[in-house]
Amino acid sequence: MKGVLEPKLVRTISFIIITVALVASTVLCIWAIWQTEVYDTVWRAIATFIVVSVATGIFTFVNEKLG
Repeated sequence: MKGVLEPKLVRTISFIIITVALVASTVLCIWAIWQTEVYDTVWRAIATFIVVSVATGIFTFVNEKLG
């Protein structure tokens, strides 16, 4: 199946984006455990991770369906 962009490349980039977002969220959560004043930052990081993951997943899906 061929998308507007090469599906394998899109999946690879999507994987990298989601992995980076997950690692950043994990680091912020661990940091929050040791510094309780960054509690609000943790929720923002988790929300950002969810938004980035969903947007990347939708982009990958649409790219493969348009091809």
